Amino acid sequence: MDWTVHPNTPISRLPRPLRYPALLLRNVLSLLHLMPRQSAPPPVRPEYAYEADGLATVYFSPFMADRQWSAAYEGMARDWYPDQPGLDIRWRMWTLTSVAEQVRELAGDIAEFGVYRAGCARMILETVELPLAKRYHLFDTFAGIPQRGLTEREREEGYAGRLTDTSVDLVEQRLRVWRDRLVFHVGDVFDTIPEAEIGELSLVHMDLNASAPTRAALEFAYPRLVTGGAIVFDDYGWNPGSYEQRDAIERFCGPLPERLIALPSGQALLIKLP
Repeated sequence: MDWTVHPNTPISRLPRPLRYPALLLRNVLSLLHLMPRQSAPPPVRPEYAYEADGLATVYFSPFMADRQWSAAYEGMARDWYPDQPGLDIRWRMWTLTSVAEQVRELAGDIAEFGVYRAGCARMILETVELPLAKRYHLFDTFAGIPQRGLTEREREEGYAGRLTDTSVDLVEQRLRVWRDRLVFHVGDVFDTIPEAEIGELSLVHMDLNASAPTRAALEFAYPRLVTGGAIVFDDYGWNPGSYEQRDAIERFCGPLPERLIALPSGQALLIKLP
């Protein structure tokens, strides 16, 4: 405590009865200045409605309130990715099935390029009441990603041979309830696309992982897409900065009249204009 009245200071010019309270205030302020300042409390982490698959949101996630859809997802997910139990891609799947619902009454079939273990096909077929005449075309090797057509980067990153834990028999078994509307195109898309006899398409799901087969599938599917039909790209937004599949998609879609819509789920959406 310092009770000194220094000359030529504001306190020295006060009447004597007021000097003591002023000195007391000065000492208190001095002590407060010397006390260590407390850091601000860390921000409170928000309670997300959904947090998985690279996406976190506090906003309404409609599948949370849809018991029937959620039950279908849980049944599908049990053996979809056996090496990743508990994999949660519900926002991606909700987007896909919602688009399928939106276009279900349009003319044209559905084509899926990249089927793997038929998780996406099963969700569409189980949750969307498709017209009986609509066919579901499944393009895949059903034996993993082939090396043919891969870029140098894709080869270096080990694309060839991924997703081999599937087969035609497995997919047929998983989709047996809808066998009458399934059309299998088994093999490399560079071989199966030229032989595919397909008319109009209302929905295309693009999930081939690699750039060259994606380009080939787009060149085949886009001209067959009806007005109002949609293409859902599964993994458009992966690996920001250098991702050759996204580059191939953007090069193809750039000159089109439609705008490619990137989604926070990592997907992208294209809706065919008149």
